[in-house]
Amino acid sequence: MSRFVYYLLISNMVANMIAAGPRILFSKSEQGAIVSMIIALFFGVFINWALIKFFNAFSGESLPEILDLYVKRWISIPILVVLGSIWYIAGLQTLITYVDLLLRFLAPEMSVYTTLSMFIVVISFGVIMKSRSILFTLELVFVMLLPFAIYYVIKLYFSPQISWDYVRLAMSFIDNPPNYTVFSTTLFFFIGTFDIIVFNSLLKKKMIFGLKEATFVFLLGAFTIFTTYFIPIGVLGFDRIKDFIYPWIFTSDSIRMKFGVIERVVFIFLLIFLAVAFLSIMIHWHVSFKLFENVFRLKKSMTNKGKTIRTCILLVAFWVVAFFITVRVTEYDLFTYSSYYFNLMSVVIVGLLSLLWMLNRRAKS
Repeated sequence: MSRFVYYLLISNMVANMIAAGPRILFSKSEQGAIVSMIIALFFGVFINWALIKFFNAFSGESLPEILDLYVKRWISIPILVVLGSIWYIAGLQTLITYVDLLLRFLAPEMSVYTTLSMFIVVISFGVIMKSRSILFTLELVFVMLLPFAIYYVIKLYFSPQISWDYVRLAMSFIDNPPNYTVFSTTLFFFIGTFDIIVFNSLLKKKMIFGLKEATFVFLLGAFTIFTTYFIPIGVLGFDRIKDFIYPWIFTSDSIRMKFGVIERVVFIFLLIFLAVAFLSIMIHWHVSFKLFENVFRLKKSMTNKGKTIRTCILLVAFWVVAFFITVRVTEYDLFTYSSYYFNLMSVVIVGLLSLLWMLNRRAKS
């Protein structure tokens, strides 16, 4: 499997470690959270295998290009609109979370409009970048920052503040029946690979997803899920974990760098995850932009001026929606709507895989 596919998968996992997902998991800690996460782990590996298998039949082609070949335009447009909206909301959800984090912990005196404007301006450059440049930017950030993120997460495992008794207490609820919201929230960690619906046009070689790749994705997912759920419980306590809006921020603040330039790790932790969040939003919105671009596709005879106008209109629409929603959404709204979104996302993923299966059969016939 291409290294860029792994980057897409990991960036989505890292960005969602301190977003709305963990809080949803903790709210259901006594209602089947563990068994739901285990089911989602296996299903997450399966959907990654299915996605790679289906796209191997269309090597070097993105989803809009595949739809143009095998589906009529009046059918493909609603599909692209739905997928474009889903991917846009994925980025918007992360954007709202990290704007709130920045205002709470790093720049509390700054206006929400100023903070949001800085985010959107930087992200917009990524949205209109070439897809190849996005992937290389992602690789550069990973090489620079991911080792530090891994170091700090592993340091948490050996922190004297962590109580493994709380972890064992959380595990004791493994016999509770599964919960769909927890399942769909955990499954969202694995949908980073689905960004290849646009980036597959750059992956010319067929990808292999055999036992070795499946094992790696399984272990990566298991480590991410265990870390996201159990480490904050071990540090903050099983009974109190539900009271924290951003439990991972307080968890990271429990460790210190005694001989470091910055003693409180939470500031370094936030900056690292902020950089990954920028990339995650950029990638989700880039995919959404490309899907919407195909919906409002211009004739080949149109000039570059017409394409520039279309790009500007789409960007302005992205900005307006982001500003309108971000400044109005409360913490409770974000928690509630994120649950609805994750539940819907699971259905969309199954629908997308079914669509790819039908396109694969049509291509063979």
